[in-house]
Amino acid sequence: MAPPISLELRKCIIYWRHELNLPISEIVRLSRRSERAIYTVLQYHRDFQQPSNPFARLRGCKRILEREDLEYLDGLLSSQPALFLDEIQDKLQEMRDVEVSLATLSRTLSHLVS
Repeated sequence: MAPPISLELRKCIIYWRHELNLPISEIVRLSRRSERAIYTVLQYHRDFQQPSNPFARLRGCKRILEREDLEYLDGLLSSQPALFLDEIQDKLQEMRDVEVSLATLSRTLSHLVS
């Protein structure tokens, strides 16, 4: 499955087509997306006057940890890098009132360091 097209790239595709009048083949080359994906973005713009479908359902689950929680984790680990997962879990519960499983916490931390 192809990666999702960011909002910035969608706006660029619309700009390239309608402002610069670039051919679809050139937009495909610039965006590194398929011709079908380009036509879909342009169709959304034509039908909804915006770069994406406003009626589409969001993909995936709602995130348990929000940006502020991730920043708290980053600061916590910077100041106390030897904490165990269960200690981090307890601190999140105390300070941020967020309850997460150890598995979710482990995956989140692995994403933070990569």
